[in-house]
Amino acid sequence: MATRTVKSDSGNDLKLQNNGGTGSVTITDAGDLTIDSPADIVLDAEGADITLKDGGTAFGTLKQASGHLVIQPESSKEIILNDQAGTASLTVDTANQNVSINNGNLAFSTADKGIDFSGAQTAVGGTTDEVLSGYEQGTWTVEIADASSGGNTATADTGYTVGKYTKIGNQVNVNGFFEMASESMTDEYMLYIRGFPFATSSTANTAYVGVVYLYRVNTQENTTLIMDSGSSVAYCQEKKSGGTWESENVTCGDIQYASTCSIRVNITYQTD
Repeated sequence: MATRTVKSDSGNDLKLQNNGGTGSVTITDAGDLTIDSPADIVLDAEGADITLKDGGTAFGTLKQASGHLVIQPESSKEIILNDQAGTASLTVDTANQNVSINNGNLAFSTADKGIDFSGAQTAVGGTTDEVLSGYEQGTWTVEIADASSGGNTATADTGYTVGKYTKIGNQVNVNGFFEMASESMTDEYMLYIRGFPFATSSTANTAYVGVVYLYRVNTQENTTLIMDSGSSVAYCQEKKSGGTWESENVTCGDIQYASTCSIRVNITYQTD
């Protein structure tokens, strides 16, 4: 069959429409091709490949493999997703198999989802989770009291209380500073540090120890910060006086000068 040519007059577009005059294939005089369909546009390639070319040179292929959509660039080329201004937002380096997020964050919209390391490392016996599902940093309000809840609290000197934390997965690192202005706590009651941003793991028989510095608090040797399981408060224990290695709790009565007493804490613990 001889080749048949259909062309428009010079300076005009060539437009092919259906008999209803709704869909169209438009070829402009400048060489653009516009396909405008009132419904869907279907590309059906029995060979499973749709090859993309520029000036006769292929730069990529859309293909079907076992029902999957495969986007395949030419050798050593990248797949780039641009923003509306044409700036690269996400780049897939197919040669080195790296993915770069050029300006932004990797955001997860579903709780407990994150980065799964199970395919990149060998699990050790007892492993229960290999998904990094969270990162958070922030502040917390340090509170000094004579009870684990309720009770009496100390008043902080203005501008002299600081609490910061970093949470990675279920591990929390906390540090805090509190300087007193005054207090009216009951002397014989235990001294508690409250307000921690997360409760410790509720697993039975777990407890966490940290570092505590007590200024102008009358304590013995080896004072340690302790958080019990399922708790968001801490208390301090010290070596018992009298030369034994038994421990006793630091009490509010150990505070020597309330107006200048200060407490610094640092502890790392796990949550549920």
